[in-house]
Amino acid sequence: MIESSRPESAAIAALRPWTVKRTLSLATLAQGLILLLLTANLGRIPVVSTGESSAPLLVNDLAVGCLVCLGVAAGLAARSFRIDRTGLVGFLFVAIGASSAFATARSYGFSTFELALSLAYLARWALYFAVYLVLINVVRRRDVNGIWKATETMLLIFAAFGIVQAAFLPGFAQLVYPESRAYLDWDIQGHRLVSTVLEPNIAAAMLLMGLLVQLAQLSVGVRMARWRPLLLFVALVLTLSRSAALGLVAGVGTILFVRGLSKRLLRWIAAVAGLVLVSLPKLIAFAAAYQKFSTGGSAAARMVSWVQALRVFRDHPLFGIGFNTFGFVQERYGYVRFGTAAYSSDGGLLFIAVLTGVVGLAVYMWMLWTIVRRCRAIWRDRELPAEHRGLAIGTTAVIVGLCVDSVFVNSLLTTFVMELFWILCALSFPIALSVRARIDTSSSVGMIPREANVALPV
Repeated sequence: MIESSRPESAAIAALRPWTVKRTLSLATLAQGLILLLLTANLGRIPVVSTGESSAPLLVNDLAVGCLVCLGVAAGLAARSFRIDRTGLVGFLFVAIGASSAFATARSYGFSTFELALSLAYLARWALYFAVYLVLINVVRRRDVNGIWKATETMLLIFAAFGIVQAAFLPGFAQLVYPESRAYLDWDIQGHRLVSTVLEPNIAAAMLLMGLLVQLAQLSVGVRMARWRPLLLFVALVLTLSRSAALGLVAGVGTILFVRGLSKRLLRWIAAVAGLVLVSLPKLIAFAAAYQKFSTGGSAAARMVSWVQALRVFRDHPLFGIGFNTFGFVQERYGYVRFGTAAYSSDGGLLFIAVLTGVVGLAVYMWMLWTIVRRCRAIWRDRELPAEHRGLAIGTTAVIVGLCVDSVFVNSLLTTFVMELFWILCALSFPIALSVRARIDTSSSVGMIPREANVALPV
């Protein structure tokens, strides 16, 4: 049974002191586990072979699983586990993905192994989504800045190592995994920045998220060392990711739309624009060496993947084909499964529609909208610190930027990106909760959108 309760209910207020201490320690633990994201694809444990590729377990998966298990255990001890509207909509999205996978497995005659592998990736998506659910239960407003700083620090280390790697360790994926098959396991990326993710477009999506939050905080007057966003920007440029460049334009446009013109942000943009102009000849030569001005190569491959995705979506428009069934369904369509990339497709929201249909896409967009709506209430509250308002604007810019970026690369469903994304989304919850408590105390109405907070009694 699920019982509705207000965010500051008597049950939550009556938590035993040892439970509160445990909750606070989990927030500290989360900061440490965020740094483990640096292991990325360097910490891969082969678990299952699909024939043409392997499905690994990552060290980061284990860290995330540890955080989720401890968070759930703390909720059980407290006899309360809060689930907001975003969480409820997320559960609905998982249910649609699972149901579609079962239906597709029966229609196309999947083997037990094929169905199990598809559901395993859905379980991984749910695990990373659970990071959001745990954090909204264990993070308090006083913890928000610390968790963001841990995330920012991780991204700065990620970027700094990536710059060194791009300069001195070309073909880094092949150096790490010398027995890997070129273009089947890892593409040969040369001097492009891949850092520990080993894939430039995914590395770019991660850097994009951190940079947009930093720029949003600059726009509201947060003081920060200018080298921090500059480092992320230089690293982002070295990925040569056209999708991330478009995502950056969309994200900065969102910040300007929300915040308006900001002298701090405009000064930073002007300085970066001058730096880009000075280094433009080198950048053009670097990009041309990787055919970034050509409509062939990766650009043509993306168009092919869009056509294939549209064909599958046309045949399964309502509820899609289910999570991670794309490679197996493609095989039934007559296409050859060719490496790990065969199980996903570019297209972003289009690919989500392929997996879960228009119904699942609508639910996914609803989930994103609940977060944007909450962030909007935060950035409009002038009584909040600039850091929190900037974080809310940055989270909204990240949502827009990732939706644009994922049109060209499957970043929305990549675990490393999802972890950062759900961490950012979770940080807005305790801020909104504290504001709502203040408004309720002062008998004001309408400042914060009401969340569907529920307590799950044990």
